[in-house]
Amino acid sequence: MTNFSLNIQNFQRYGTYTYKQDEIGNFIFNSSSVDFSQVYIAFPLLNAVYNNAKLASFYNMNFEEFSPSSTLSSSIETIDTLQEQLNIIQEENATLKTQLDSIILQSENSSSISDTLAIKQVILELRKALGQGRVESDFTNTFPYSPEKKL
Repeated sequence: MTNFSLNIQNFQRYGTYTYKQDEIGNFIFNSSSVDFSQVYIAFPLLNAVYNNAKLASFYNMNFEEFSPSSTLSSSIETIDTLQEQLNIIQEENATLKTQLDSIILQSENSSSISDTLAIKQVILELRKALGQGRVESDFTNTFPYSPEKKL
């Protein structure tokens, strides 16, 4: 009770009050009181009736924040653009895959160590370009230098 009295005195003197909440989040005044009306704060609920003519004279009464800004034609153009970009990327991936396959065939026919290392580097670069890995440690050390599955 003394803590509550102290809070009231501080409010009267300085205009500040330390609000407390219970475990649910309700604001409480005096948690040690047995009287329910001294523990919890009650706020009356009412439906305010506003004069729409007065509000309209100061504010725009239409919702403009949530109205769609783009039209259907712009979204169709966006879809077409994305489809074109997807087709270009697929063509580039097909070209890279073809180059990779031809280099793998060359690697099978080549037997010198320097050629093998050069072909390994080219294959790894093509695999990186295809997005199969980022660094050399992402691939196996044996031919065809396929990506390692990491869990």
